[in-house]
Amino acid sequence: MSIGVRLMRNRWRTAGQGGGALHERRVSHHMEKSIMKGLKLGSTVVACSLFFASPVFASETQSTKVVEDPGVYAEVIALLEREAASQLTRHLQERGELRQVSVSIRLDMKTRSMKISFGPGYLPGPEGSYDELFLIPMASTLRFYAEKSGLDVNDIDFLFDGKALEEYYPEDLAVPPQVRAKSTHTSALISASHGYISLHPSREWKFQRPAPLGVQEDTLSPAYGDELQGLIEQRSGLTVHRARSRSTELHPESGKPWEHMSSRYHLKALFPERTDMWNEYPNSPESAREKDEDIRARPNYANHLGVDVMLSLHTNGSDSASVRGAEVYYHREKPQDKPLADSILCGMREVIHAQPGYESFPVRAESVAEGHGENRIGTMPSVIVETAYHSNPEDVAALQDPVFRSAAMKGVEKGYRLWATGKSCEPLTLAPIADVEIPTQSAREIELGYQGNPQYPVTIEFTSASCSKPGACTPTRTLFEDPTKPIRAELTCKGSNPGVARWSVVLRDADGVATPPVVFQHSCVQV
Repeated sequence: MSIGVRLMRNRWRTAGQGGGALHERRVSHHMEKSIMKGLKLGSTVVACSLFFASPVFASETQSTKVVEDPGVYAEVIALLEREAASQLTRHLQERGELRQVSVSIRLDMKTRSMKISFGPGYLPGPEGSYDELFLIPMASTLRFYAEKSGLDVNDIDFLFDGKALEEYYPEDLAVPPQVRAKSTHTSALISASHGYISLHPSREWKFQRPAPLGVQEDTLSPAYGDELQGLIEQRSGLTVHRARSRSTELHPESGKPWEHMSSRYHLKALFPERTDMWNEYPNSPESAREKDEDIRARPNYANHLGVDVMLSLHTNGSDSASVRGAEVYYHREKPQDKPLADSILCGMREVIHAQPGYESFPVRAESVAEGHGENRIGTMPSVIVETAYHSNPEDVAALQDPVFRSAAMKGVEKGYRLWATGKSCEPLTLAPIADVEIPTQSAREIELGYQGNPQYPVTIEFTSASCSKPGACTPTRTLFEDPTKPIRAELTCKGSNPGVARWSVVLRDADGVATPPVVFQHSCVQV
């Protein structure tokens, strides 16, 4: 008895182929301890949910139980309000403003949204980019705390004395008319993080982002941009532009390497006469006004180029060292960008989780609506990819790992490509394989179908789950390079004696993404 498998290549196509804030601090110990210990409130339900809820999601059951207990729900809201008020007080003090501003929070569990309302005395303005580098990290931290306590929250909105910022600044915060999408994309802009700016009037050069655990986002993210650029050029076939220079030569004004300078200075060198692109606040009294100019310069450049998509790469930051994971943001006034953001998250989750050691790395299931200027100003689909948190020790280790960097950017490119070509991001799975009976001393071909979007070349692996005669069932591993051709296997029964093999079959793609094993029985029978 000899039972074998020979994988074959044919010319027919098989169905189903195809395709942070400047004000970050260490953990807010008061809030962390309150969330992890102080929410017992005599409730076993909440105590359990605090320790076992995912840092990315709370289960529907946990959310329901917390909401249904008025005392627990009220205490969670009160703790969230105190944390938000504390963060705002510190933020204002660091700006030299001593005032107390009321904060109230309301949750809508049907829409999984949180509304944070600030009382009179706090209204962000154009100078300071409407405090997005304070408010958005605050939202991330409060979302994390809410989810740790069992409340599933995705989108967070801010109100200022009862009104959204767009009501105070309707012209400046209006979303510009969007360019009609082309059927085939040809170009993209990759904007990787921040970079040096000059403070005024001291002319001191400083990075825009903090580095609480030693990882400097301003110098780290461009390497992620290099990875993504190569992938988009090779796999998506686009021309890729960069918002920051990658030159190692010295910037003459600062003496710093060009690759460490912000987009503002790169565009100043490229378009010295286009001050409207990179110098929008020349008369601002803000010391860090160039930070605001830099935020706007990146999408201004994307609009100038007329690219089909803008992908911004950042690392995230939080007051809490516990907050971690990958997130993607789109602008709340551009809901048409949400499918792109969700597809990118799906691609990142698939490829990152396929890497040994990263099987449980947190990746949000759904993109988040926010108010980043970098997303709003672009007239094309624009999303922000926050690869991980530079304020979390585990994420910091991942951010410095080339394996994680490659997987994360492969996921971004894949998610973009699937969205751009109208394909859905779905798990890679093999179709069930029916049990087969084959006469001894003969063979039969079967075709292996799959669902999903594997990156070719792919490998099909047949391993023996059981064999009626030890040593008679030979495992195989074969590479398939052409996605237009079906995957076919020849099952053989070479001997004259009957026997049975149970095969476990796995498809593994070039990025390490593998299907769950499919088991079927291959019987050699006498006729």
